[in-house]
Amino acid sequence: MRRELQISVGQHSDKGRKPSNQDFHGVLFPKEPLLSLKGVAVVLCDGISSSSVSRIAAESTVKSFLTDYYCTSESWSVKTSAQRVIDATNSWLHSQTRRSHAEDADRGYVCTLNVVVLKKKVWLCGTSSAS
Repeated sequence: MRRELQISVGQHSDKGRKPSNQDFHGVLFPKEPLLSLKGVAVVLCDGISSSSVSRIAAESTVKSFLTDYYCTSESWSVKTSAQRVIDATNSWLHSQTRRSHAEDADRGYVCTLNVVVLKKKVWLCGTSSAS
């Protein structure tokens, strides 16, 4: 008997002691054939509180990953697809910081990034997105 991958997701983020929540998260359950080819992506970004635009960085990073990852070549591995999307997003964040906050990188478009892609096997990709 063949067993299908079944995933149940609950999400919550809290601002903690800070005045605002700089974090953003998301999950995408694509339809076939992308589900079999690319799996389910779970993304969590943690913005830094010293930057007034890190919430934008976190939200943009999550949305970019969830959109762009599924547009990568079907022949690429999960790792290659994820790394290329992360690199492109990191370049965009860096350019946004240089345009608007060149004198102080700690106030730029900065966040951490954690990604889990669930497929037949579980592939973990974790990295930091920094401007």
